Amino acid sequence: MSAPDFAALRRQFPLLVERTYFATHSLGPVLNETLADLDDYRRTIALRNRAVETWMNRIDEIRHLFARLINAEGDEIALGPNATGCQSALAAALEPRPGRNVIVTTDLDFPSTRYLWHAQARRGFEVRNVKSTDGISVPSEDIVRALDERVAIVALPLVSYQNGALLDAKSVVRAAHAAGAIVVLDAFQAMGIVPIDVRELGVDALVAGTQKWLCSPTSGVAFLFVKRALAESLEPAYPGWFGHAQMFDYGRGFVPAPGARRFEQGAPAVEAIYAARAGVQFAIDVGVPAIRARNLELTERLIAGADALGIPLHSPRAATERGGTICLGVADPSGVAKNLRELAIDVDTRPGTGIRLSAHPCNNEADCDRALEHLARVG
Repeated sequence: MSAPDFAALRRQFPLLVERTYFATHSLGPVLNETLADLDDYRRTIALRNRAVETWMNRIDEIRHLFARLINAEGDEIALGPNATGCQSALAAALEPRPGRNVIVTTDLDFPSTRYLWHAQARRGFEVRNVKSTDGISVPSEDIVRALDERVAIVALPLVSYQNGALLDAKSVVRAAHAAGAIVVLDAFQAMGIVPIDVRELGVDALVAGTQKWLCSPTSGVAFLFVKRALAESLEPAYPGWFGHAQMFDYGRGFVPAPGARRFEQGAPAVEAIYAARAGVQFAIDVGVPAIRARNLELTERLIAGADALGIPLHSPRAATERGGTICLGVADPSGVAKNLRELAIDVDTRPGTGIRLSAHPCNNEADCDRALEHLARVG
C-alpha cells in the first residue's frame, strides 16, 4: 500500500488551506465530504417519517465504522450523546461489592470524566486518585502501584487533554486484570491519531467522540465500546428503547439488546451522525498509523523550533509517550494565542498548560515554520 499523499489530501480540508490551524485537539478541521453529507441530511428533513429507514441505516453504518476503527465488532458499540453520557451509562450498571469497591482515577483526567467517576462515591464506591508528580504525566508504574484486590474499576485517559501525554495502557490493563479489575479508557484525545486495537489492548471498555481528530463539525454523538462478555453480564440502570433487543416491537418490558447496544437510550442525534461519517471514514481509509507518523514528523519540527527559541516543552518529549498534541510554556498563553489568532494561526490554551498545538497530518512544514516564526515575535 502506497503512503498517503497528504499534500493532495490537504485540499479536502478548506480550513487548512485558509488558515494555519494547529487546534485539531480542540475541534478538528472539517472535510468537504462532511459538508456534502450534511447536505444529504438536509434533503432528508422534508421527508419526515419516510426518512426513518435511511436514518436507521446511517445509524447502523456509524456503529460499524466506529467498530472498524478500533477492531471491535458492531454489537460491541453503543452510541451516546457525548463521552460523559457513554461513561455514565456504563458506570450506572457497575455496582460496588464488599471488598471490591475502589475506582482508580488520575488527576490528569478530563474534568467531566473526573466528576463522573468521583461522584460514584455516593453509590458506595471509594475513589483512589493517582497524582501526577510532574504535572505532565502519570507513569503507568504509579497506576499499577495503586492496584490491589479491592479495585473494581480503573478509569483513565489514554491521552491527556491537558498536554497530550500518552498512557502505556497495555501494561495497566494487564496489571488491572491480574488484580481482578476492569479498565475503562477515555480515548477522546486519542481516537483518530493514536492507533487503537481493543483486542490487542485487552481493554474492557472505551469511550470516544468525533469532533477532534475524527474531524466532525459538531458534538452530539460519541461511542462506547464494551467487551461483549462484560456487556452481557450487566443490566443497564437507565435503559431506553434504542437499547431494546427488538426496538421496533415497542415491547412493554425491557429486553436488553445483545452486546453493548443495551446501553443506548433514546434516538441519537441524526444530524451529528451524518456529520461524523466522513471523518471516521477518512481515518479508516488513510490509516491511523500513517496519520500518527505524519503528526509525529511535524510535531518534531515544532519541538525543535521551540527548543531553538528557548520555549519550554510542557509535554512528554519522547514520541512514544505523547498523543498528537504538545504544550509550549510561553509567558502569557492567552495573550499569545490571541495574537497568533489575529495572524490567522490557531492554537489554544488551558489553565497551567501554556499553549496547546497539534499538527493535523494535512498540515505541512510551511505551517510549522510560519507558526514558529510568529511565535518568536509574540511569545
